[in-house]
Amino acid sequence: MKNIIVLVICVVVAVGQAISQERLKSKGMIPVMSWGGISESEVSVANYKKLKDVGVNIDIAFFSNADAIASALDAGGIAGIKLMISCPKLKSDPEKTATRFKNHSSLEGYYLADEPGKSQFQELADWAKRLKAVDQKHYSFVNLYPNINSNQGKFGTKDYKEYIDTFDNLFPAPFLSFDFYPVVDGAVHPRWYENMEFFAKKYMTENRPFWAFALTTSYLAYSNDSGQPTLNDFYQLYKTYKPEKTFVHDIPTLAELRLQIYVNLAYGAQGIEYWSFRGFGSPLDAQGKRTVVYDRLQKVSNEIQYLSGVFLGAKVISVAHTGLNIPNETMRFYQLPSPVKLLETVGEGAVVSVLENGVNTFLIVVNRDFKNTMKLIINTDETVKKVLKDGTLISASEYANATEVEPGDIAIYMFPTSPKN
Repeated sequence: MKNIIVLVICVVVAVGQAISQERLKSKGMIPVMSWGGISESEVSVANYKKLKDVGVNIDIAFFSNADAIASALDAGGIAGIKLMISCPKLKSDPEKTATRFKNHSSLEGYYLADEPGKSQFQELADWAKRLKAVDQKHYSFVNLYPNINSNQGKFGTKDYKEYIDTFDNLFPAPFLSFDFYPVVDGAVHPRWYENMEFFAKKYMTENRPFWAFALTTSYLAYSNDSGQPTLNDFYQLYKTYKPEKTFVHDIPTLAELRLQIYVNLAYGAQGIEYWSFRGFGSPLDAQGKRTVVYDRLQKVSNEIQYLSGVFLGAKVISVAHTGLNIPNETMRFYQLPSPVKLLETVGEGAVVSVLENGVNTFLIVVNRDFKNTMKLIINTDETVKKVLKDGTLISASEYANATEVEPGDIAIYMFPTSPKN
């Protein structure tokens, strides 16, 4: 009898502690969009559930006809996936296509183009206006070049700023999107952070949200045999950096995935895009079976949704870097938020950003090194809470000043937003 009483008391205490544990509040889910998720021949509720289970909530449907789109929307809706739709009829008869699908609950929007040059902007803008005339609720989506294509004559503008700004002035979109895959040849591309700085500043000064990519596959997945572009096509944008080398990116590690996603979010990204989903080194293999990358991506996707209360709708206050050497075009971290009394890193360095999200402000520290653990030394006042990966909030004073941040990983601290003067 005594044992039963003790057990009941322990259970009551444990339940009480779980109930009383403070957790991060969220406004919703961070958009996570997959490229090449489910092909037209593989549409099924079960296959879309594979995307849902890995953390995707939007998939792009590059399909051959509108009937196939209709089937995909139905299956995706059951699985809890929204679709960004694309088919030839969307361009040849946008009004009819939009009228057919605009009231479907699993429609996210309309995919129009990937990496257009300036000469295509007006045509895309006119296309989007035709869709908007029929469907006021949904948006048109275009993905833009990263800055590393600037010396290849693809922009049709004098520089990257003119390329982005010209598109932004012409094309009505709720956010901007660009694809930069930074981890190549065992290192981070030297211009990645420069590109991140550009979009973060546009977000800070013009309130223009952006979505950014994570490479979730191996470049080795592509060959002429599969009908895809050759490796050389994918490497062209890197050859200006080291023209004498051939770049290879093998199966993404957990640290590489975390680095890409957490840096994007630390810089203010409001959506994450995964490229791509099928083939060697991808989340799903050629037969649609889950791979080790699937499990890694699922882990990170779960983490970022637990942390959506940090990033979704957040305003970027500042982004800076620690370390002996900081990336090109970035600022060195030197100004601490007032509740933080000390912050030092030992290792390659960190991205340190301050994000304001309503009544809470967050200090974000991302280990820039995806191979080695970083030592973090931080001292705060009593108002600061540490945000755990599952969204649990614990007073920072409960932790020792010296801690570690795993390769490519993140540490987050929360404190009350200062009243505006």
